[in-house]
Amino acid sequence: MVQLVPMSPEECRAFLERSDRQYAQDHVRAGTWEESEALRRAHAETEQLLPKGLETPDQFLRVIRDAAKGDRLGEVWYCIQRSEGRPQLFVYWIGIDEKHRRHGYATEVLNQLETEARRAGANRVVLHVFGDNASALSLYAKLGYKATNVMMAKPVTS
Repeated sequence: MVQLVPMSPEECRAFLERSDRQYAQDHVRAGTWEESEALRRAHAETEQLLPKGLETPDQFLRVIRDAAKGDRLGEVWYCIQRSEGRPQLFVYWIGIDEKHRRHGYATEVLNQLETEARRAGANRVVLHVFGDNASALSLYAKLGYKATNVMMAKPVTS
């Protein structure tokens, strides 16, 4: 069983540095951002989403812990979006540390997020995944997530 524990300011700073770097690398690998601008763009998006850091309303940054052992397993960042119609829970980040992967922790976290969504009056959990992340795509499909739109690109050479 996992627990979702609020991040401390120090944990949040370290997490955002790592997640911005990873998000920038993902965009470069996907071909959507140039490497020279990727980290700046990732940081700008984070600043826009978290203008008050951990105090930003409806934004939740959590450390994932093993409830029995207390071990740190990873992080999750999600929000409750209330802009149009019924609210929805949007997952910005779910990451299980390498040594804890393939033990069902991500499934447990996603199941807990469904409970959080219901508690907030949301009718769905939404997330983004890069197209080359086969393991995440497989997990999400197994849990009943469906693609709502797909962007595709083909490089053009001269």
